[in-house]
Parts: sequence; structure tokens; C-alpha cells
Amino acid sequence: MEDKDFLHKDELLQEVLREFAHKGFDSASLNQIIKRSGISKGSFYHHFNSKEELFLNVVKRTADEKLAFISRWIEEKGIDLERVGFFDTLELLMEGGIEFALQHPELSQFLLSIMKNQELRSKAEQLSPEYYDQVINPMVKEAVSKGELRDDLDPGFMTKIIKYSVMGFGELLLDSHIDILNRQVLEEQASQFLQFIKFGLKAPVASQEVDIE
Repeated sequence: MEDKDFLHKDELLQEVLREFAHKGFDSASLNQIIKRSGISKGSFYHHFNSKEELFLNVVKRTADEKLAFISRWIEEKGIDLERVGFFDTLELLMEGGIEFALQHPELSQFLLSIMKNQELRSKAEQLSPEYYDQVINPMVKEAVSKGELRDDLDPGFMTKIIKYSVMGFGELLLDSHIDILNRQVLEEQASQFLQFIKFGLKAPVASQEVDIE
């Protein structure tokens, strides 16, 4: 049995999510996770050699599950992403992420708890390049080639800007002390986020009529 299959045991996954989310990485106890989940120590240590290995596996499994959910969600809507522009695609990804949060609150709470703990965040960010290479980077390169994004900026730089903006969006939700399981609130916040990504902070220049004599 592979690690990812072992983590599909509901009791184990729930205890891992609860322990890390509530106590943080340092204070999380493997013994408590094993005890409460009913998994034998021998079976547990056959799959994971350390707490860090377990944590990174759970983060990756949760991120993969979220990405798969969003892909299915978009597919079920009958949307062909090849025919959709960059900003519309980004909006779909945000909407799919909201749907994931509402349908899987325990996984979303776990991911958000990482944002509150710098140590957990640093460990989780070890996996982020793989995710963004898979999703955002191809989107940016294609958008540049189609003229949707500026071609005078490095695509890698723009990918990083979007990456840190998305990560910052999670922190924004936490700092705002809003109900992260309220669809309307999440959609309003996501709409403002997308407006910021698309137009930035600069106020639009008012059009002026020029008299021609």
C-alpha cells in the first residue's frame, strides 16, 4: 500500500489534520495521532519515517485532491479551457477553490492553518513549485503568447507574482476574520482579488475630451 493510499484511511487522515491544525508542527504528537486513529505503530512507521515526512505527504495529498476537484468541477461545467482567456480561467480556478472549501471544510481548514504558522508554511512551500509549474506557469506563458499579458515582463516573474498573491489571499481571509465557509463572502473577496490581479491598484485614468480647432 502506497503512502497516499494509507492516508485515505478516514480515521488517520482526520486525526492528522486535527493534530497539525490545532497544535502546529512542533507540538503535534505522532503518538496521539496513532492512538486516536487506531492504527498500529508498526503499520504507521512502515509508511512514514518521521513527522515531517507525514506532514509533507498530507499537504501534497490535500493539494492534489484540491487540484483534482477543481479540474472535475470545471469539466462538469462543460468548459473548454483552451477557449477561455487567462483571467476567465483564473476566475474559474478561484470559483472551483471556493466550491472545494465548502464541500471539504476540514481540508480547507488544514490548508489555511498552515498560513497561520510560519514554520508549517515554510515546510509546505517546499511543494509549491511543483503545483505552480503544473498550473500557473503554462497559463502565464500561453497568455503572453496570445497578448493577454504583458510581454515586457519575464513570465517566471509574473508566475511568482500570481503565486504569492494567491497565497496572500488565504492570509487575507484569515486576517479579515470572516466566515471562510460563507459562499457569498468568499465570492465577494475572490471578485476583489481578481480585480486587483487584472487592474492593479492604480485608479483608471478619466477620459478627457480634446477640442480640435
